[in-house]
Parts: sequence; structure tokens; C-alpha cells
Amino acid sequence: MAAHITRVPHGPDALAGIMNLRGKPLPILSMKSVLHGDHARAPFDGKIIVYDHAGALGLLVDDVMRLSNDTGSHPIDGLASRLDAAFKQTRLTKVDRSRHRSSVSELEKTSRIIALLSFRIAGQLYGLPLEDVREVALFPADNISAVANNASAVIGIIPSRDGVLPIVSLASLLGLDVHEAGHLGSYVVEVEHDGEPLGLVVDEIEVIHRLSEDAIDVVPALLQKGRGEAQIEAIGRVSGTGRLISILSPEKLFAHQDVALALAKNAEAKTIVKKEENRESLEQFLIFQLGVESYGMPVRSVDEVIRVPEDITRVPSAPPFVMGVINLRGKAIPLIDQRTRFDTPSIQQSAKSRAIVLTLGRLQAGFVVDEVSEVKAISASALSEVPDFSSTQADVFDRVAHIEQDGRMILLIDPQELLTRAEQDVIAAIGDGETRTVRP
Repeated sequence: MAAHITRVPHGPDALAGIMNLRGKPLPILSMKSVLHGDHARAPFDGKIIVYDHAGALGLLVDDVMRLSNDTGSHPIDGLASRLDAAFKQTRLTKVDRSRHRSSVSELEKTSRIIALLSFRIAGQLYGLPLEDVREVALFPADNISAVANNASAVIGIIPSRDGVLPIVSLASLLGLDVHEAGHLGSYVVEVEHDGEPLGLVVDEIEVIHRLSEDAIDVVPALLQKGRGEAQIEAIGRVSGTGRLISILSPEKLFAHQDVALALAKNAEAKTIVKKEENRESLEQFLIFQLGVESYGMPVRSVDEVIRVPEDITRVPSAPPFVMGVINLRGKAIPLIDQRTRFDTPSIQQSAKSRAIVLTLGRLQAGFVVDEVSEVKAISASALSEVPDFSSTQADVFDRVAHIEQDGRMILLIDPQELLTRAEQDVIAAIGDGETRTVRP
């Protein structure tokens, strides 16, 4: 079976996962579980029968022998009731999404916080305003086309939702000519300025920083005379780390003569479509990995993304999913092991492990994941509600994104549902410096 089945953490026992059926999420039930109560995780092989049971369901079986009108073939007794018991299809009341207006956005309005996507080039830390970033993805080494008579910074073009996307070496724009851009494992940061998209190749995606205005300084005039430094608009001080981040100006980058040439060539290469007709409403999501699965959450809900520090203070009697607390700019932040929360086998953390810091009500916590891989802009037409699972623990997922390029279905998380109210109280108590014993 070639189709990918996305596992749903804490879903019903019989639920193998969901898969893409013509752009819609199709729940897949294991018939071994439905018929025999075998709740072992079903292997994702065999055949899927699409069955109408108050809506489409996929029934995972070992094999399909034939289609037959033979009266000697007996239907499964009580199949409808068995499916009801295994996977309740009654529609749950959906939470009003208007209440999920980001507390981060409100914070930015009142406290003048600047959100930055940070990345590294030749070991140096740079950043771009998050509001100018459309997507972040791995460099497509096998899917890039060279363009004749390119400027030195221009690498080529790749397919995009707007037709084609010009790709340039940010290292070259910054005057780091000795640096080789576009190597395997590098990233493309897609930015937009005045309606024009551009892909900037960087070595490594770092984290998301939110800096207050008083932590951002104007670049000294002396540095603005340099070739590459002229693209730098400000210098940010990352609180608590002593690190400096060079903040780039999209306006200055797009004014660079090599970028102007790339955009001119791109205008010739892409299909002429009215922007009003070509642009759908887009929402940005932070895509992260746990094991082999990808999940996403709205970027607007994310305070910041940090590397998992080595210095984690363990908390006696804390729940198993609490790794401990860290000091984040003078505040104790609990770290949540998202592998434990999503029932994913534990592994040793790697250099790619990240903590996604969210504010949930009065609680701020970091959710540790294996890797943050993308910032992806997804159109409204590619989003749909998740099927209504009978497990209330699966309510953490509110939507599904259909990634047309590779047929993936990515479960999208409602950050407000990541912790139950009782768990929030426990974590908040830890964050306040208290220790409580969790009782069943």
C-alpha cells in the first residue's frame, strides 16, 4: 500500500490513522481491532476498503480477494454496531476558533516585540522579520533549474505555487563570496516584499526569537559602508545569551542589483496571472517532527523556538511528561516531553531537538520535539477539520493540512488544547517554584 497513513496520537484503539483521499482526511480503522479486539498497533500494509458509515471510513484489511455476488459469502454480523463501538462518528461541538486569537500578537501590539526567524551563514547568526517570511524548506538540490546569464548570487529557479521562485545565495549578497551556497542540508527561506517572492539560501535554521525594541540597536554608520553589511538594518541582543543577531532588511535585499536581475528574469519565466486571482488566503504553520511523523501549529501562537539547553533542573514528583524547568531570561519555564505526550517511543535527544515555547493562558511552557523542519504557508483550501474521533485526548488536533506536492496529511495542533486544565495547574505550580505530587 503506497499511501501514507498519519498516526493520530491518543486516537481510538482501532484507529490506525488518517490518509489522504482526494484531498480529504480519511480515517483508517484496523479491522483486526474492530473484529477481534486486537489493539496492537496495526502495521501500515495491506489493502484499504473505503466504506460508507455515516461518512467515509477506510477499513484496513490484509488483502482483498475478489468482488463477488456469491450468496455463499456472508456479511459481517453487526458491522455497523462494531464500527460505532470502535470509532464513534457522532459530531462533537467544535470550539469557536475566534477565541484562539494569539496572545503573542496581543503582546507584540502592547510591548512592541519584534519576531525574528534566525539562521546561520558561515557560522554567523542573522535574522529576518517573521512577518516577511512566507516559508522555510530544505534546499531542493534535485529540483532546481539554472538560468542563463545569471548574476553571481543567483542560483536558479524552483517550482512554487506562484509559478517559479528565484533562488539566490544570501551569503553572496552579504559579501561572503568564499562560501558555497546551496549544499545538501541547507535551507531556502522564502521572503516576500511588495508582492514579490524570493528564496534565500542559508546554511542552518536556528530558532525564532522575539526581541523587545530596546534590545535592538541601529547599525553603526561605519559598518553600513561595507558591501555585505549594507544589507543589515539593525543588531539585536538575544537576552540571557550574550549573543548578537544581525537583522537583515528585506527592502535592502530586494534592492540589491543581483536580486533585481533575478526578479526580472522570474517575471519572464512565470505564467502571467493576476495576483488577486493567484493568491489564496494563506496561514503560516511551524512544522515539526516526532519520530517519523510531522505535525504543525500556527506560527502566530509560538512565542519562540529555542535549542534544548543542557542545564535542565529536574523536579521531584513531577508528571512523567515534565522533563524539568529551565531559566529563560530569568523566568522558570517547564519543559514538556512531547514524545511522551504523544505516546511516541523515547529516543536520545539530538542536536536538532528544539523546544517550542508557547503561552497557554497564564502558563508559559516549552514543548520539546525532535526537529523543527519548516515554516509553511498553507492555503485555506488545503485545510480541513479533523474527523470527529471518540477519544477526547485527540481533541488536541483541530485541523488537517493537505500538502499537495507529496500527498501528505499533516495533523495541526490547537495550542490551547495541548494541556488539560488539571495538567496546566500542575505545570503552572512547577513554574511558580512549587512541587506537587500528581494523584490519579
